[in-house]
Amino acid sequence: MLPRLPLDDRTYAEIVQQSRRLIPKRVPEWTDENAHDPGITFIELFAWLTEMQRYFIGRVPEKNKRRFLDLLGVTPADASSSRAVIQFSNVNQPLTLPRGTKLMAEDQMFETEASIALTPLALDRIVTRTEREANDVTATNDHANVAFYAFGKDAKAASKLYLSFDRELEAQEQVTINIKLQETGADSHQDSEQTLAVNRSAISPSARLSWKAYCLDDVTGAEGWMPVEIIEDETLHLTLSGKLTFRLKSRMRSVTVHPASEQARNWICATVEEAGYEMPPRIRQLMLHTVAAKQKNTLSEMIECPVKGELNEEIQIETYLAVFGQIRVQVRDADGAWQYWQEAASFDALPQMDRPPNIYTVIRHESLDRVTIRFSDGSSGAIPPPGETVRVLASEPDFDLYRQIGRSSGLPSQTFELYHLSCKKRDALRLQVGELEPQGIYKWQDWTRVDDFDRSKPGDLHFVYDPVKRLIHFGNGERGAIPAAGLDTNIMLTACELGGGDRGNVKPHLISEWVNDTQRAFHIKVDNPGFASGGAEAETLPITLQRAQAELKHTFRAVTNEDYETLARATPGAAVARVHAIPLFKPGLADYPRETAAGQISVVVVPYGLTDTPTPSAGFLQTVKRHLDTRRLVTTEVHVIPPVYIKVTVNAVVVVEPQFVDEGQRLVEQLKQLLRPLDGEHGAKGWAFGRSVYKGDIYSALSMGSGVVYIQDLWIDAEGPHVRKSAGGDIILPPHGLVFSGQHEIELISRTHL
Repeated sequence: MLPRLPLDDRTYAEIVQQSRRLIPKRVPEWTDENAHDPGITFIELFAWLTEMQRYFIGRVPEKNKRRFLDLLGVTPADASSSRAVIQFSNVNQPLTLPRGTKLMAEDQMFETEASIALTPLALDRIVTRTEREANDVTATNDHANVAFYAFGKDAKAASKLYLSFDRELEAQEQVTINIKLQETGADSHQDSEQTLAVNRSAISPSARLSWKAYCLDDVTGAEGWMPVEIIEDETLHLTLSGKLTFRLKSRMRSVTVHPASEQARNWICATVEEAGYEMPPRIRQLMLHTVAAKQKNTLSEMIECPVKGELNEEIQIETYLAVFGQIRVQVRDADGAWQYWQEAASFDALPQMDRPPNIYTVIRHESLDRVTIRFSDGSSGAIPPPGETVRVLASEPDFDLYRQIGRSSGLPSQTFELYHLSCKKRDALRLQVGELEPQGIYKWQDWTRVDDFDRSKPGDLHFVYDPVKRLIHFGNGERGAIPAAGLDTNIMLTACELGGGDRGNVKPHLISEWVNDTQRAFHIKVDNPGFASGGAEAETLPITLQRAQAELKHTFRAVTNEDYETLARATPGAAVARVHAIPLFKPGLADYPRETAAGQISVVVVPYGLTDTPTPSAGFLQTVKRHLDTRRLVTTEVHVIPPVYIKVTVNAVVVVEPQFVDEGQRLVEQLKQLLRPLDGEHGAKGWAFGRSVYKGDIYSALSMGSGVVYIQDLWIDAEGPHVRKSAGGDIILPPHGLVFSGQHEIELISRTHL
């Protein structure tokens, strides 16, 4: 019995009738609709073909659809875990939290993605200063939804941002500040933590900052503002949100800074050395002691550790599972197989043997930030061979209950079920299969997860994991190898990660609990100031098909003018407000379009800005050009240039009805709306690039004013490079020109006074 499938329910007769009803509308000259007409015969033929095609399309199974997607290079997206920024406070003593520290948000577990060193330090005051004003914005920083300008609205050179701490920083003390900026332009509605990661090396900052601290000069003994050592600046001079890590060269000293001058404080200062911001940076929040966290629960992790093969060699492991969990060590032999070594309490108590045993010791530090794995001197224990031959397996203490998957029977197409592990991600598991050696020990081989066995060869160590059914499948010997038969359990998990899905997208301030009692005893407060985002369930096949159709329409390469404009707008790290591509044009071309530049194209970009004529900086232009260069045709030379702004001033004498004689300013506003370079609200478009300003445009705009009878006199003036005036008084713009309004002069005359 055929399964019930979603078929098109239109019958052959209905398709014919629908087609015949369209004849009067589409082909009105067709009057003979009888059966003997050849056109009717063709309608019936194509209706039959349509019905058969829809019938068979409706019976394409999901397996075939997945193969079709595979030919396009599209696979259903796996479940993803949400991410959030975690902030720690109430730090009373220095403490380092290892990577993978577990935190809870109600029933969702998060793990830190990096180690973090916490010290007793807090931001005390925040002050912004320009040549006109100075503001204390400390209270504003405490409210993450209220942004403030770091260097004022103009962000001119010599503008400053002061940050003070609640204690003096020592020389060589390293501090990291998380700077969260207000996004601008098309992404202004998105949180900066939710934006996709960008290649920061491809972004050229628009301005340049310098960071200094008020310190004591150890050489001269004088106090003053001294440069700090910038270790890492993810913000790219406050262009993007990110972390700023710095270190002082000398011990900090306190000083008073207006308007927070009631007492001396410990300050660092950021100064605008080279202005050029298209949009002045607005800070939403400055935070200390922050780290990124991911919604997951790692039960077992596998850490590759290269060794040199030296005597008494040590390995430092700085992860949560290594510090608080169980540790196993594997060493790879010459055949590429892995063998478990045994942990020993000490090398001293071991007897001398002809063949040194495969042992190691684990040293757990009181700092609770790392563990040390030590190998012997070669006499009391073996030394691992040099290279990437040592692997550390760190797991939860009770993971041994779930590590054992089963015993291979040596038969093809074996399937094993994970009864107690709800792994949502296809790559959440890594496993090994052991083969018993004549010496009575198991040697273990890594097996690789694949989506299916279609590309697997008979000897490939592949397996397939189905996260929905929690099943692990092995090959049949023709597509994928068969695990070797074992007398005991010989299929073991080496890595396992739980988590993923949209439930991890928790609200702010929910990630607030420690999982480990030892870490909880330090009484450090934990919080997520913003939303956790990015968590999603695994894609279903219909959603994957929709995504594939959308990706086929997405612009990846720059060929046409529209391609260049679309890609320029999507430049990471550059908020592009308007863009215009001019083919066969390069800067300095005198008589375009009569004179052209073969194989060249110019892309005019206008950034978002607070002024009427926002101009891109050299760094902004370089960022867009670098983005387009990776997507252009090899034979095309791309120029990214700023617009040429032309100031247009209208002088007009307008006859109006008597009651509208004082409405001149309203007509001026209409002209400003017409002659503007940027797009306006509600879909209003700005002036087109290179479009001439005709008197007819001005006549039309003025005539739309209330009470206008007629325009008695009109003339237009223009100022700007490469602009000229026609014999009729129209303004001819260069191809990369944009207009903006000057001081329009509109004289209104009452109709009754003529």
